[in-house]
Parts: sequence; C-alpha cells; structure tokens
Amino acid sequence: MNTHFNVRSKVFGKRDRSGSDAYKRGPAAPPEPPVPQSPPESLEPVVIDALMHGEEEKMGACLVPGIRPALIDPGPANTAENVIGALGALGINRLDSIVLTHIHFDHAGGAGHLAERFPEATVYIHSRAARHLADPAQLTESVRSVWGEETEALFGLPLAIPDQRIARIDDGDTIDLGDRRIEVIATPGHTRSHLAYFDRETGALFCGDALGVQLPGSQVIRPSTPPMDFSLDDAIESIGKIRAIEPETIYMSHFGEAAPDPGPACDQAIEAIERWYESFLHKREIAENDEDLRRRFHACLEATLEPVSPVTRRNLETVNPAWLNIDGMTGALEREIRHHAA
Repeated sequence: MNTHFNVRSKVFGKRDRSGSDAYKRGPAAPPEPPVPQSPPESLEPVVIDALMHGEEEKMGACLVPGIRPALIDPGPANTAENVIGALGALGINRLDSIVLTHIHFDHAGGAGHLAERFPEATVYIHSRAARHLADPAQLTESVRSVWGEETEALFGLPLAIPDQRIARIDDGDTIDLGDRRIEVIATPGHTRSHLAYFDRETGALFCGDALGVQLPGSQVIRPSTPPMDFSLDDAIESIGKIRAIEPETIYMSHFGEAAPDPGPACDQAIEAIERWYESFLHKREIAENDEDLRRRFHACLEATLEPVSPVTRRNLETVNPAWLNIDGMTGALEREIRHHAA
C-alpha cells in the first residue's frame, strides 16, 4: 500500500494557490557517481499531491524510494515548491533522478525547478522529447496554442535544463536506483513519446496518462486524448502492454492507485477510450460545427458515456476537459484521413 502525502496538511498548513482554478541517446548516468543515502525503511512508492490548480488530488508526483531516490512526474512549474516542500518533510535531501513519463506541462513543467533545487539529479525523458527540456521555447508556444492566455496561470512556465543533465531514454532501458533498477516501457498513444516505468521489486507501474484519468471517489476512467499527436491504436496497444506486465499496482498521475485492480482497470480504460472515440465519430458526423460537436459530446457524456456525479465531472473537467480530448481526437482523425488520401 502506498503512502499518499498531502502537502497542504503536512507542509504548508494551508493550500497553495499559485495555480488557477480554472534521437540521439545521451548519458544514462550523471558524470560523477552519486553519494548514496541511507537505505529507506520502505521501497513502496509515495504519492505527493502537487496541488495542481490549487486543488487536492488532481496531480500526483511519485517518489520512488531507494539508495538513489527518484521522483516521477514532478507536476507543473507553479506547484514545484509544493513538491519540494513535501520532499523535505519526507527527509529527502537529495534526488538522483527526476523521471518524466512525457513532456506535457502538467507532468514535466516543474522538472527544471526541481533540477535547480537538486543539482545532483539526472533528468530522464524519451529521446524524442529531450530537446524540449534543454530549450522549452517551442514547447511553450505549442502549449499556449492550446490553452491560450491561461497557460501561465494554470501551469507556470518551465525552466531550461542543461543538456548534460538530461538522459535520453527509450524502450527497454533501465534507471539505476542503487538497490534496484526501474524498467522503461514505451507507451505511445497519449503522445508519441510517452513512457511508463516498472519497478519489479515492488510490482509498481507508473503509467503517467497512458490509462487516462481516474480521480479518488470514482472508479470511472476518463480517456486522455489531447493534441498534438494522440493515436487511438497506439493508446490501446500501450494499455494492453501494461496489462500484460501484470503489475501489482498501477499509479496514475491523475490520481494515485488505479482501481479496482490493475487488470480490470486496464480493461476499463480500453473500453472507455473505444466508446469515447465511437461517440466522437458519431457526433462529428451530425454536428454542424465545432461548437455543436462539443455540445453534443457533452450531452452524451452526461446522459450515458460517463456515469459520474456532477462533482466528479467538474473535477475531471478541471484536470482533463472534454474539449481538449475532442480536439485530440479530431487531430487524430484528420491525420488518418490525410494518410489514406496520400
């Protein structure tokens, strides 16, 4: 069983409101051998609530304890101080690895801020996305093209990371924690350069957004199909790959342990993404324009597609709004149409 570390109650005493409501392989290790910390009392992962958008249980960074501790997906830039404070409260005075499932701002935006605080840490990212850590300007403009003027209020802005501190990784690589290694698994779909990580010692698999979003209090999994390079086929194949590993526990960035169990959660995630895409295609066929498509899809969500309470739907919309998923599915369909026309 994991520990869910609540930053608000144990570090700051009040909620941080900095957020809005609304292939070239590099070195796989730091140049100097890290100084090991004392062995941890437990190897079980610790979920740290980043308090994304100033709200609880929306984004969870995962501390993977070890002689060389790792932090998976630190969260947005504007919640980095929350995570740094939580690590300090847990007695973590150094990080050897900052590990990213993908480059999106809600997962990786805080990586540069954490790297600045922990100068001994190597930052691990898919080889295809590494350039965006060293120079985040292009990525920032891409995010702004989606979120507009709200970008900085929602996520903050990333800091550039020196290239020599970035380790470019791919499927089949491993990350050394001193007492064991975590395995790198390519899981494209949500984005082409998405990775998951598996710790055989504890049976924990860290899936980022590969399964989608499942918030505490609900076992419904909402697919996460954002722009710019969502792929339905890749997403389904990646979920199947995760299921075949048979992990003891799956940790979702949004938020915590997947429920009810890893196998059924994977089956549910596949079913959900297939139903969403089928509904999207049907609504797109009859919609008059983009606004009408969104209206029809939201009506379907509330009527049949996503049986959750209004509070849960509001929370899902905060983390992973339906309009964002519609835009991602639209892009995927248009790329497929162009491919067949070529």
